[in-house]
Amino acid sequence: MAKFHLSRIEQETVINFNAAEESVDLHTSDPTWLRKMDKLVEKNPEQFKLIRVDKCQGEIVAKRYMFPKRFVIIRSGDKKRELTDAQRKELAERMKQGRKKAVKSILR
Repeated sequence: MAKFHLSRIEQETVINFNAAEESVDLHTSDPTWLRKMDKLVEKNPEQFKLIRVDKCQGEIVAKRYMFPKRFVIIRSGDKKRELTDAQRKELAERMKQGRKKAVKSILR
């Protein structure tokens, strides 16, 4: 039997809340959001709860989570950072050092 697969258009995320309740219901079938939400449940189980797992042909296709509404934020626009040449150079050096550490940890 072929592995079940959702198309990109079917990989949706729905965030639902109302004015009367303090919790958010998030239902997702997007693999990126599934990983992100699973990490939040693992790191902060008091506030992020896995409510339901949906399967098709034995494969997980979607999950439903609940968390406090205060964690939902809508930004008013993109933040653009203005950096001096010195700041840009310092950030580039920090990234270079981070990549070296990552490679060393992988090779261990």
